[in-house]
Amino acid sequence: MSTGAKVTHESCASDPLPRYCRMLRLRLPLRSQALVRSQALVAPKSWNVTSRLSGRDPPKMDSRWRSSNTTTIAGHSAQDIFVFGPFRLHAAQRRIERDGSPIQLSDRAFDILLTLVLQAGTVVSKSDLMAKAWPDASVDEGSLRVHVAALRKALGDGNAGAKYLSTVSGQGYCFVGPVSRTESAEPAPVKSTLAHGHNLPAHSRRMTGREQAIGDISEKLKTQRFVTIVGPGGIGKTTVAVSTGHALLAEFAGQVHFLSLGEIGDAALVPSIAASALGLPAQSNDLSGSLAAFLRDRRMLLILDCCEHVIETAAALAERLYKEAPELHILATSRELLRVEGEHLHRLPPLTSPPEDAGLTAANALAYPAVELFVERATAGGGEFELTDANASDVGNLCRRLDGIPLAIELTAGHVCTYGVKSMLELLDKHFNLLWEGRRTALPRHRTLRATIEWSYNLLSEPERVILSRLSVFVGNFTLEAARSIAASEETDDDAIMATLPSLVAKSMLALNTGAPSTRYRLLDTTRAYAQEKLAAGADGRMMSQRHASYFLGLLESIGGETDQHLSTIADQVANIRGALTWCFSDQGDRRTGVALAAASIPLFFKLSLLAECQLWVMRAIEALDETAGNVRQDLALHAALGSARLLTGQIDDFGVACLNRALGLAEKTGDVPSQIGLIDRLHLLQLFAGNFDDSLKTAKRGEVVAIASEDPAAVARMRVSLSISCHYLGDVAASRSYIEAALSHPSLEAKIHGGLPLDYTGRAHITLARILWLQGYPDQATETARRTISHVITMNHPIMLCRALLSAFDVFYWNEELENYEEHIDRIVVETRRHSLLTLQIVGEAMKGIALLARGEAGLGLAMLKDSVEKLQSQRFGAVAGLCVPLAAALAATDHDNEALDTIDRAIAQARHCNFMMEMPDMMRARAEVLMRKRNPDFPQAERSLKQSLELARCQGTLGYELRTAISLARLWLRQGRREEALDMLAPIHGRFTEGFHTRGLRAAGELLAELGSPRSGSFAAH
Repeated sequence: MSTGAKVTHESCASDPLPRYCRMLRLRLPLRSQALVRSQALVAPKSWNVTSRLSGRDPPKMDSRWRSSNTTTIAGHSAQDIFVFGPFRLHAAQRRIERDGSPIQLSDRAFDILLTLVLQAGTVVSKSDLMAKAWPDASVDEGSLRVHVAALRKALGDGNAGAKYLSTVSGQGYCFVGPVSRTESAEPAPVKSTLAHGHNLPAHSRRMTGREQAIGDISEKLKTQRFVTIVGPGGIGKTTVAVSTGHALLAEFAGQVHFLSLGEIGDAALVPSIAASALGLPAQSNDLSGSLAAFLRDRRMLLILDCCEHVIETAAALAERLYKEAPELHILATSRELLRVEGEHLHRLPPLTSPPEDAGLTAANALAYPAVELFVERATAGGGEFELTDANASDVGNLCRRLDGIPLAIELTAGHVCTYGVKSMLELLDKHFNLLWEGRRTALPRHRTLRATIEWSYNLLSEPERVILSRLSVFVGNFTLEAARSIAASEETDDDAIMATLPSLVAKSMLALNTGAPSTRYRLLDTTRAYAQEKLAAGADGRMMSQRHASYFLGLLESIGGETDQHLSTIADQVANIRGALTWCFSDQGDRRTGVALAAASIPLFFKLSLLAECQLWVMRAIEALDETAGNVRQDLALHAALGSARLLTGQIDDFGVACLNRALGLAEKTGDVPSQIGLIDRLHLLQLFAGNFDDSLKTAKRGEVVAIASEDPAAVARMRVSLSISCHYLGDVAASRSYIEAALSHPSLEAKIHGGLPLDYTGRAHITLARILWLQGYPDQATETARRTISHVITMNHPIMLCRALLSAFDVFYWNEELENYEEHIDRIVVETRRHSLLTLQIVGEAMKGIALLARGEAGLGLAMLKDSVEKLQSQRFGAVAGLCVPLAAALAATDHDNEALDTIDRAIAQARHCNFMMEMPDMMRARAEVLMRKRNPDFPQAERSLKQSLELARCQGTLGYELRTAISLARLWLRQGRREEALDMLAPIHGRFTEGFHTRGLRAAGELLAELGSPRSGSFAAH
């Protein structure tokens, strides 16, 4: 469609089918045209495009429809289901499905889609859409475009001929797909969609004594957004939090996410693990900021469980998310308040127990939740326990002695069939004698739970105690194989372990999960903490930690460089690997094993996008290399991983370059050619990002030598792509084209992934060729090459490769002055880079968004966005930032900031000369001249000197595209000074060297200027 299409009052009045939609008749099926013409199917007859343009507002949609199944929406029942293509949109349930499978959309995107579907065939203005999606906030159009771009991606708009959303330039958006409506007989069960939206652990459908607490917490969360459940260990905070999450699934449309912090040994890892749990790749230095940005517009309940041992970090993260993500609701559990802004306390009391001498019967004892829980757990395993009038008082006394703490009650009830109630009460009384004295002197309440766990521990046989303490070395899940490898000894052979594990499960000391890839065991956190103390007090504590680290080192080394599928099978063991690394680098640990384990765990950390955590362990391992006499292979892997992780997380500095250089030197020392090629690629990319363009050329030449010596043609082709890119940045266009054409002549220039870093050689080669073609004066070929390459990269479905390709292709469309056709790609860059925390690429994308806004005449917002992005990139030492100063200086000059504009372009030129960034130097010199001519007191002589320097440099580089842009500026200056003949003699030959692209704005402008100068060929220019 033409983005210049306009909807007018007259066209709408003369035909019920808006002019905009009539323009689409050749593209819309007849059924869709009939639907658009009728409009009554999905929009109220009282309002249409004519009404909109005559100033009448559309009917307001009742915001209460979300929670009502009977409210009507624009003349339709909230039970309506709108069907288009393979999609079914359930209005009342705020759900959309594709072929029966749910699609996840943000609340904002859903509101926008529903509004457009309700008025299908009608152009809905941007202001109306923003008012609908952000009713209580003021946002810019960029936010709307981001959500529309996300909608297009979710709907597959434009794929295989599907077309649902169209942009009407200067007006808004229109839903153009054929829509039909059905009415649901009854609301679809929530369960069908919520299973895909939450990660809550399973919960008991029947809660004992916590119904009121769950209800109170749920109401607090709805209105106050941030609630912390506080209570002693074992009180049931996690159980109540999980049950509250399940109770609120419908309220949050399934978006309830549970994050257990209990397995984290290093508080610094909290943001990284939170990012991983939410599916956000941890590729940023400021993970808290990335999380806040990721959650900013998402209505979600986030449960942070077991905060007390990482309370400072958890509190800071929770407070930041609360402040910066207004749609986010937070439920935390801790033994103490987080003490941060927005937090509301819910202190969880013990379960009510019978008072002393209550004269209980079986019937009235069950009225107390503590007794009810005891009976439920005592009979759950199929035991023969029965609550009777004879034992009701003893059961009541047991529950009271246990202070109504659910975990203590459950542990005790698990043994009732073995010992009987009366004997257990006697044992309990004897065991707690000293603790009763301590409690009277105000010992902390957790001592009661500790005593209960200790008592349960003492009921185990000696082999069970030994094995339980040894198993406490595991963090989170562990396999039967791991348990057998670590817990075995001369006294405890394999048969004893095989017999003891089921016994520990039956006695509730060990949990069993059969839903994982293979059977997994897990100790409850409180049990594990107690058992760890026993292990530390014994003689074999260090031995078990050593075995634990060695076992996971062997597991990782056995996988080695195998496929992602193998890594996926051990992804749930990352907590154990993290725990082993923590021990290895502790004062009591084994640093030699730690260095090997850190090196072996790199592929898993990259697989899980835990790049910040990977850096942490790699740094510790590198620090320990000297004292452990680590081998060359480990040294290479650690420095390569550190350099790559820093590159991906936007840390562009000499340290990253030094890491990769060291790894490369080690690869050369060992003769590892594949590693050399991969490292050279990473080093080359980092040098380009850092603006070390001369060094990048040397690195690429170094890679070419290695590739040629390896007699690997594909490696040679890949290195020539790197050579071409370096020459391109250095302004050597002829050499750049020669290298790129040589690379493209190789038939297998495929994408590769080195050390977690994706490198799309084919895409990079073709985009570089497109840029060269434009610079050499072939704008049509350049645009076609760029578009074809973008389409290819989109099919690869790799966000990093896509973003890098789109960013590189931007200049082709910018130089051709046709950004209106590229703006959707820019929106996609911003969305994808934010989603994957590609910090540097995100800032570059936002700069391009600012340039696009300036091109559309939105000077205020565009200038602010571009200026902010340039400042951020300069602070990060981004090498090619000088090129972005050309549009920035132009925008500053256009808004009467003359001095700032001149200072901006002068600093950019100086920076470019310093790092030999000559690719855009002709255009920077032209931009400087334009600023000088726009000043309140124009300096025409200096402007002319800058233009002549630009023209000479463009000729030397062979950049005909830049030569024409500069020639137009110089010709206009000379025309202004009455030097018509000079202008004509200079511009005409340059224009005459072009063989294509006469429809582009630059060549059209040159033709019009030549006609004004009186060229005898002006008629032929006009014909073009």
